[in-house]
Amino acid sequence: MVDKDPQLRALEIGEVDMFVESMEPARIESIGNQAWIDWHIRLQKINQQTVLEAQSMQEEFTKELLISCGKLPVLVREAICIQVWRLKIYPQILKLELSPQHTFGIYIVLYHEAVAVGLLETVLFHEDGAQCVSEVMVDLLHYAIEQLTTLLALINDNYLKPRSANDIENETPDQELERQKRDLQFNISMRCITIVRYIAEHMESVGVGASMATDLYKTHDVPSLLAHLISLRPWTRSNDSGEQQIFIHGRWSKPSSEDLSQMHRSEAQLWLCLRQLLLEPRLPHHYTIDDTRRSTFCRLEAKLTEDMLDQIPPLIDLKTFLCRLSVGDYSSLHNRTNGVRGGPGCTLIALVPQIKDEYLKQVHKRTKQLAKMHIERFFLNGSEESRDVAKKLVESYTSDAALALDSGGAKCAKCGDKASKKCSRCKSEWYCGRECQVQQWPKHKDICDQFANLAV
Repeated sequence: MVDKDPQLRALEIGEVDMFVESMEPARIESIGNQAWIDWHIRLQKINQQTVLEAQSMQEEFTKELLISCGKLPVLVREAICIQVWRLKIYPQILKLELSPQHTFGIYIVLYHEAVAVGLLETVLFHEDGAQCVSEVMVDLLHYAIEQLTTLLALINDNYLKPRSANDIENETPDQELERQKRDLQFNISMRCITIVRYIAEHMESVGVGASMATDLYKTHDVPSLLAHLISLRPWTRSNDSGEQQIFIHGRWSKPSSEDLSQMHRSEAQLWLCLRQLLLEPRLPHHYTIDDTRRSTFCRLEAKLTEDMLDQIPPLIDLKTFLCRLSVGDYSSLHNRTNGVRGGPGCTLIALVPQIKDEYLKQVHKRTKQLAKMHIERFFLNGSEESRDVAKKLVESYTSDAALALDSGGAKCAKCGDKASKKCSRCKSEWYCGRECQVQQWPKHKDICDQFANLAV
């Protein structure tokens, strides 16, 4: 990875203060209006600045400000808000407009969720970040687990199966939008692996350990879910030419020799999360390792190679646990307190998620009405206001700060290699050379037309 320029910033200090202090959760009906677009751009820049500070080993001023101002719950609400929009309003939009010609506005809304989740992934690494979201921790946990379940659904729906270039080039606008939606959903789900790990690690420090343990072990059986994902290896796939690709920095790319020699970040997060849950002292009081679960976990033991243990030494404890599990009978230990009312670890008062229900009430019996309103907002009509919006959005997506977050620079939209040439018409997409640009043009044409007509 190319070292990040320590002087590169997405926001100046005064802007960071202003942007963070003004953060407020949006209502679903406001999505797509001018104020919401401005909020989307601000959130993007906050995310970019936070990641730049973390990667360049600078003082993490933006992260500290987000926590000291108590703004992390806003991010949780934003992610859930767009989730409800995606589940309830987006299908209505496609019903009302079977082949939408102006897809960029819809994409922005879907991307907003990914930005909120990406920012949460960055700041929750720290215990004080987890403490800041303690009041909405149960909502975040349920959201993240839903995304992991959706990840399994994507894999079962052949998301990792390569698509031919011809298929992509011949997509209709609604098919292209659906592919983009699935790509963003995959990105969000992969980030939620890390978020679930951080929640598992910090649940005791935020004072909701018993309730979180009930959700993690009894309600959702997260250990088995993690084991299944480890077996499926969703961070790797083959392209339509049979070449291996890995999911890194939010996109599929050809792995370098360094990438192949190291454990993939998502794989490491899955293993560390599983270690946290299986070695958690609360485990005997919340989780029964029956024959089916035991068989699932024991199959993982052989996957923990010496090379992996050298890279992440804490996994040695997990390998020891799995070895003991494969030769011993743990059923009596785990059945001893399960289901005993008032026993150790039992949750007397369970916390329940509320945020998603709040947003569902906002759209109840209004999905069609809201869909019509949002379609009108997404139609950028060439007015001066529309051109200003387009210019701001293009800048936020293609700024030096945005590109610096992508493994040190731009990547070719066609092949994923390092790129040095930008589309001269819309200035929103990069290529390694003319050959890739020509091959990509049928797919890029619609969005290029939208940008060129509005932003120039």
